[in-house]
Amino acid sequence: MTLYENFDFKPLVVLHFSSTTPDETKNWVIKRLIARQDEDDGADLLVRYDTDPESHNDILLIGATLDRLLLGAEELRIKKPYKNDTLHEFLISDIHNFKNSENLDNFLLKSEKQVIIWDEIQNVRPMQHEHTVPGVPTKSITPNNDTILGLLRDLDFVISVFPLHDKEAIKLMEHDWFMSTHSFFKSQDIHKIRNYFGENVAYYFAFLEFYTKALIPTSILGFLVSIWPGSEFLKYSLFCIFNVIWWSIFMEQWKRLSNKLAYQWGSYDFKVFERPRSLYYGDLQLSPITNQPERVYPRWKRILKKYLVTYPVVMCCLALSLWIYFGYYRIQIKTNNNYPLDSSLFSIHAKLMRTMPSAGYSLLIIPMNLIYKKIATYLTDYENHRLQTGYENNLTSKLFVFYFINCFIGLFYEGFFNVNYGNVVQLLISLVILNAIFLKFTEQIGPYVLKRIKRNQLTEGKPQIGQVSDAVKQAKTLISFDGTYGDYLTIFEQYGYVALFSAVFPWIAICALINNIFELRADAFKYCHVYQRPFAQRAWNIGSWRYAFDILSSIAIVTNTALIAMQPSVREYFSSYTDAEYFLIFVAAEHILLALKFAISFAIPSTPAEVQIAKNKHLYESYQALRLERERRTLKAQVSIKKH
Repeated sequence: MTLYENFDFKPLVVLHFSSTTPDETKNWVIKRLIARQDEDDGADLLVRYDTDPESHNDILLIGATLDRLLLGAEELRIKKPYKNDTLHEFLISDIHNFKNSENLDNFLLKSEKQVIIWDEIQNVRPMQHEHTVPGVPTKSITPNNDTILGLLRDLDFVISVFPLHDKEAIKLMEHDWFMSTHSFFKSQDIHKIRNYFGENVAYYFAFLEFYTKALIPTSILGFLVSIWPGSEFLKYSLFCIFNVIWWSIFMEQWKRLSNKLAYQWGSYDFKVFERPRSLYYGDLQLSPITNQPERVYPRWKRILKKYLVTYPVVMCCLALSLWIYFGYYRIQIKTNNNYPLDSSLFSIHAKLMRTMPSAGYSLLIIPMNLIYKKIATYLTDYENHRLQTGYENNLTSKLFVFYFINCFIGLFYEGFFNVNYGNVVQLLISLVILNAIFLKFTEQIGPYVLKRIKRNQLTEGKPQIGQVSDAVKQAKTLISFDGTYGDYLTIFEQYGYVALFSAVFPWIAICALINNIFELRADAFKYCHVYQRPFAQRAWNIGSWRYAFDILSSIAIVTNTALIAMQPSVREYFSSYTDAEYFLIFVAAEHILLALKFAISFAIPSTPAEVQIAKNKHLYESYQALRLERERRTLKAQVSIKKH
């Protein structure tokens, strides 16, 4: 038994090696993790193997001393509340001014402690004299560039690195969040979610809840429009105008809420002080701003990668998506010809057969989206972006383009080229219902059943589940967290159906509302009991997705106006006008609605007044503190001069 196995500490993070990892490599990793920061440029963490026999010495438990955590909090510029309730970047020298500084063991949230440890794990590097990975002499090390974790991943020696779930915290949170009946009628405690999962996950749940509530008025009006026996033109025009105004207000109000949350959580200026990604690589150069060595990757190389690799691959994926759609379209036409609708007893059979191609196409879209997501992630990794915001912007733009084409091209073609609204509704129903069912099984039900099976296999021959350590259970039964992108893409797809095509099928908003009421609770369960706990990631809003939703809102004005204009009953309403006049009327209406959207955006400030006042007050106090510090130094200098 080695020295580092004797440490008695509370583990916060788990590193799960693959079974093929040589012992020499494991020992090397542990030595770099426990090496002192000031001497060997190590991570200065506490490390030991999990003692459970089921771990097979493949699971490392990682923690840190209180001093190391406080130093890490200062390095990461974590904001904590002062005793006067204002947020300030944590400084060890100023610790007595912070709330709860009398109880240092609980001063930092557990999620903050885990992020500090994760930052060290990601950034610890081999020593300067090391040129190959111990245990794998064929794997060379690039000095000043490779990280320990990056090398392990290249060799497939790491299955996962994750923070441990806190069972007590989950029990306190889950009752009001998703376990009780009244949770369906109660808003989430978003601050509890943030404290446990971090801002990134908290913003997702805040946005999902906000969007679900915004669906209520649209659903009510959609229902009334569907049953109201009035003029088609008046009904759908009213519904279209309402959607334009409502979804424009929705986006602006969300910006206000996200900015308010960002200020409350201390991440409002996060973008200004963002640190480089741990996976970012480049040559070390002296920064003209900080005068410290920083990694620099030439911009021209990234542009070259985009034009020679990324864009051609994306275009090929889009071409494949279009080819698959038109293949489905030919099958749908052939099926419609083979099974004509009539009043005979075979009418039900004919309707069923006519829906089969759209159902098959809807099911095919889902794996295509998943495959493209992996391709887009690989391409964005390959481009080597310095900051996380730049990485997310580029990944989101790729996903936006593909998902827009892959999910909506069929609906656009049927609605605008074939002008067959029956097919639009049929395809829309297939896409929404099958997608919801498929995602429920693949993201929630299936993984949870698999977790139970793995859990039973793990405890076979053991009288009690408690005999298996928490680290082993979480490492071997829970699914690795893959980020919030999949969840945002699901909302993005659904929002597209609601915003772009509700003029043709108003019931789509009701379907979305019902789905989201259950989706909110199912996702909460998934994050608590199906996924390994994610590392808390700082964020100041939902990232690039807000631009994606904003773009959809603008496109929706064009599509809804055009869909209404192409309705035969609406053209009949304007029968006294020529085709040219009719076209100009709806172009003018579309421009008026677009102008209305931008007017709403301009009229509603994105930052609430109380947040702006608090920001200005903080700036004033910072300026006053700086002025007083300068006066103190000047006075000290004058006293020193007089003495001499």
